[in-house]
Amino acid sequence: MIKAPIPANDKLRVQNLYELGILDTPEEDEFTDIVELASRICKTPISLISLVDYSRQWFKSKIGITATETARDISFCGHAIVMDKDFFEVPDALKDIRFINNPLVTGEPNIRYYAGVQLVSKKGFRIGMLCVNDTKPNKLTEEQIFALKVLGNHVAKLLDLRITKKQSEEKSKKIQSQNEVLQRMLSIIAHDVRGPIGSLKQIFELSEANILDEASKKDLMNLSKFQVDNILTLLNNLVEWGKITLDNRKTDILALNIKEMVDHEIGNILLEASLKKNKVINLVDESVLCKGDPDMLQFIIRNLLTNANKFTKDGQILVYSDADNDATKLIVHDTGVGMTKLMVDHLMEDNTMLSTPGTNNEKGSGIGFKLIKEFMENIGGRIEINSEEGKGTSVTLYFPVLLTKEA
Repeated sequence: MIKAPIPANDKLRVQNLYELGILDTPEEDEFTDIVELASRICKTPISLISLVDYSRQWFKSKIGITATETARDISFCGHAIVMDKDFFEVPDALKDIRFINNPLVTGEPNIRYYAGVQLVSKKGFRIGMLCVNDTKPNKLTEEQIFALKVLGNHVAKLLDLRITKKQSEEKSKKIQSQNEVLQRMLSIIAHDVRGPIGSLKQIFELSEANILDEASKKDLMNLSKFQVDNILTLLNNLVEWGKITLDNRKTDILALNIKEMVDHEIGNILLEASLKKNKVINLVDESVLCKGDPDMLQFIIRNLLTNANKFTKDGQILVYSDADNDATKLIVHDTGVGMTKLMVDHLMEDNTMLSTPGTNNEKGSGIGFKLIKEFMENIGGRIEINSEEGKGTSVTLYFPVLLTKEA
């Protein structure tokens, strides 16, 4: 017996076979029909669709045997895939030096005859065989060989169609995902920009009503310019976040200074807070760092501050940090209208977007908090809400990996 040889391009050949996603899959009627037809045409008790990987030949479909695979070293198909001709025939295995003493010949299934056509992938690799076997010597006619080749070409096309189908499904999923991201971006933009634009509108209305003195008008105009800059920054951040998501690009995980990020986002809501006579105070310890994506964390902090301001009037918004053995916490506490337990439970539900008018009837889409939960889950964190109607709300972010600056 001679072991089946290994072709020079075997690594690429097997890689192509794996790309098909066919190995170890359940039987399929379209392949089973082919082996049954091959067996009838060639008048043999055994017919196989055999795919040869690194160490074995695996049978996608079979008739006449119970085994699902055999070792590549002793396989007839291992010899057949290295032949230059697409058709390989062994009339009598006991008279062929390559197969004398082969356990497939001397034992079950007692093969004496083998004939097969190569299964050639679209990339040109010989990945396996459509073969027929007999327990006695045999020889196919020209008509049988032609029919076997036709069936073999059909098998090869079916296998290649799996890649086309897989690529089509992946493309469809990508398009669906992109559409979802685009819809989400529109919702985020509407949610985050509506408030600042509304504040600017109020300023212009106050200015047109001539109820402000010149000093107040000047202060408000300065705040307006600052607010416009913040809106542009916000839009740029959202567009960048959208690009990251649409391109399926990995987010940048960096060590982030929480206090600095909170200071920045307080600046973004400064005008809105002053219009509602709210004080916003950052008590986060300067030593607290967080490992995470800056765009996502900025979005989280921005939305929590915006929501706190939305439901607070003539009050106070505090941002501070805390730590325990499991995580470092970032807490945003307000003295606003608060929520009932039912409202909190509803807000924390995964498939719910709750939008409630603010103290100045500010509108929202409900998408902000949903995305906060999603972003926190993406970094392995979580969010908790404690609220009492009429007394305010505390939102706590639990970060699993937070560091402290070295002294």
